[in-house]
Amino acid sequence: MSRRSNSVTGFFTGILLGGVVGGIVALLYTPLPGKKLRKQISRKTDEIIDDMNEYYQVVEDMIKDGRKKAESLIDDARKIVAS
Repeated sequence: MSRRSNSVTGFFTGILLGGVVGGIVALLYTPLPGKKLRKQISRKTDEIIDDMNEYYQVVEDMIKDGRKKAESLIDDARKIVAS
């Protein structure tokens, strides 16, 4: 189970890093003055961080739910084997 959790974590880390790098590159190639560009970078960074925090929470909830279901299935299987 931890291997799958690591895969999910790695996947979302890749999405986060790809989004950040892509956003920075896109912003650096825009024809904006320095002050506007810095403000836009700051705003986009805050948006990305907020989005990733939401995604992280969803993934964390999914993992917790999956563990609960797995524990329930294991308990049910133990009861069946014991009887």
